[in-house]
Amino acid sequence: MRITVERPLRAEWRPTEFSTKLAKSEAEKWMKDREAELAGALAKITGSLSSAKKAEAAIKKAVPGLTAKEVKALVNLVQVESDQIVVDAKGNSESDASLRDNENVPLPAVPVTWIDDVTARLETDEYRAGVDQYVTSEVLPYVEDAWVDYDKTKVGYEIPLTRHFYRYVPPRPLAEIDAEIKALEDEIRRLLDEATQ
Repeated sequence: MRITVERPLRAEWRPTEFSTKLAKSEAEKWMKDREAELAGALAKITGSLSSAKKAEAAIKKAVPGLTAKEVKALVNLVQVESDQIVVDAKGNSESDASLRDNENVPLPAVPVTWIDDVTARLETDEYRAGVDQYVTSEVLPYVEDAWVDYDKTKVGYEIPLTRHFYRYVPPRPLAEIDAEIKALEDEIRRLLDEATQ
């Protein structure tokens, strides 16, 4: 099985730091062209915002007439790292896409029969227990705040072709390679001598 391990997004959005962040980043041309206007409008937003949606709403209100793409670019620009975990409206931690990871988990040792849709197997206790046991022993000791997004879990089989079909061919002895190089050097010298005569 291939599981997706998520970690919480720790950030906040500070529109007042627009000019500082703009100077340190390679921002889009339109931002640099409208820097004074944007900095003045964003300076009116006080404090830091706890979610991207709140930042988006505040930026839309402060700078009307921006396209959705421009608003998103500004939201991304004013995002700063923080100790604060970002939560959605339901109180669930939002995941940080830059920290997302995938792990291959061995299938549980249970008898398997053919079915068209293997995603139903993920709902069984054996498969969930296998994933939970793997995460507890292999992920959580290193990343305490991680969790598994079960909606992205895929059941499949890995066929390591190299392990099954690769045949090791030892390199030729060094003396043989050295003799071949000397023979080639002699042939090159002979050809050069013929060309220069």
